Amino acid sequence: MMGAITADTLVVTSIHDEQLVDDIPTSKLLRHDVPVDVICTPTRVIYTNTKIPKPEGIYWDLLSPQKLAQIKVLRDLKMRIEATCAPGDKLPTGPDEQLPPLAVRVEKELLRAGGGRGGRG
Repeated sequence: MMGAITADTLVVTSIHDEQLVDDIPTSKLLRHDVPVDVICTPTRVIYTNTKIPKPEGIYWDLLSPQKLAQIKVLRDLKMRIEATCAPGDKLPTGPDEQLPPLAVRVEKELLRAGGGRGGRG
């Protein structure tokens, strides 16, 4: 564990009021799910007072090669950690998975030229 985030680290999220649910059963949570301490909506701030423990570190065994390929910061961190390990030692990798396609970003220049979303070209 790198120690950057501890059990005392405040986890805050923002959602729309209509997305708020009363309760999520802990049986639905997975090992890597992060409990939220504060929820901000357009109309209120909710302190959850959760007792659910936060994950401890990065669960490399849950990250598929496909997911790791999409998350540069984790890919770089994994390479840095493995570079300090004994030869042949590697962090675990999760099973292969088929990921949904990534959204395509529209370049700002294309938008300014009127060729993108909302353009009048």
